[in-house]
Amino acid sequence: MSIKSVAMKAMQKAIEAAPDKWLPGGTPDPLIQHTHGLIGDPVTRIDGPLKVAGAAPFAAEFPVTGMLFAAVAYSTIPRGRITSLDTEAAAAAPGVSLVMTYKNAPRLKPMPIFNSSPKAAGPTSLPILQDDSIHWNGEAIAVILAETQEQADFAKSLIHATYQEEPAIVAFDVARQSARDPQTILGEPPAIEAGDAEASLLSSAHHVDSLYRTPRHNHNPIELHAVTLFWEEDNLYVHDASQAVAQTAWTLEQVFALKEGKVHVSSPYVGGGFGSKTLWHHHVLAAAASRLAKQPVRLVLSREGVYRTVGGRTTTEQRVAIGADRDGHFTSLIHTGVAAMTAHNECPEQFTFPARHLYNMQAFKIGQQVADMDMLANTFMRAPGESIG
Repeated sequence: MSIKSVAMKAMQKAIEAAPDKWLPGGTPDPLIQHTHGLIGDPVTRIDGPLKVAGAAPFAAEFPVTGMLFAAVAYSTIPRGRITSLDTEAAAAAPGVSLVMTYKNAPRLKPMPIFNSSPKAAGPTSLPILQDDSIHWNGEAIAVILAETQEQADFAKSLIHATYQEEPAIVAFDVARQSARDPQTILGEPPAIEAGDAEASLLSSAHHVDSLYRTPRHNHNPIELHAVTLFWEEDNLYVHDASQAVAQTAWTLEQVFALKEGKVHVSSPYVGGGFGSKTLWHHHVLAAAASRLAKQPVRLVLSREGVYRTVGGRTTTEQRVAIGADRDGHFTSLIHTGVAAMTAHNECPEQFTFPARHLYNMQAFKIGQQVADMDMLANTFMRAPGESIG
């Protein structure tokens, strides 16, 4: 057995023996001890019967006494500033308890973005409802709290905003003309080379050289993104549909300048995640509004809200060139391209990862750039960047 194998086995045993409190998020889900030990056999999903029977409570079904319902108003321009924001009619609408805008929102720190530290889960480093600036079409400009969801939704329709638009980059063909080299591709160098891949390609017995484009994809989980939360003094209790419980808690603590351990996140069931059920602006908006109103809040994104608030897979353009000898063995591999991204997040769609991890050849050139656009931040999607690469 190799030294590496021995080390890996030792590490696995150490993890298994570690107390729960050492694990990310503290005490793990009780189902973590449930094992099947079966491969290739049909196995009943552990939470399947509960979900089919409607007995699995989701984030929008967690009951809290005295709860207010939230609706979010969104910007309608991709970049600029709010010049006027009329909320008077919304505030006077039936059942409305609070209209929160950048003018009265609590002072919040930007979210630490994913990859900036082990527990960071922020999709973007932009401030949330802290000033009059607009960075993408769909950024939140107001949160309305009311006694019922219908009242909140109606009041949202009464909000009127005007803007001073600024030049925005919303077309990929324009953005890629100014493509840049990112610092990393999810922790790996953006470009790696060995040998002269271009020369090897031309001298190969057989070769292909093609350009591919992939479109943007949006998340559409059956369970809409939602959160039910409340404050008890300086403790925040969050009932969420989350694929990153510990990371969500830590990141919210940074946003609200709380000590670690003051945010408590529960997520017993997730009704479809696929990479999207992580931390987004609606969590922060709901928590900030709840703190202002001093009441529990439930915020359920509408289907429109999911498109405007939750990122997905981004647009790419990729060149793939392969050279092979007469027996079909690779001699050269070139995989380069550009992915659309915003300047405020670090999720560049790792489409070159299969090329750099899976293949053996004499010469290769692998690299990807990012093209900054004024758009919603990217995030992971089922079968991440590897799938489109």
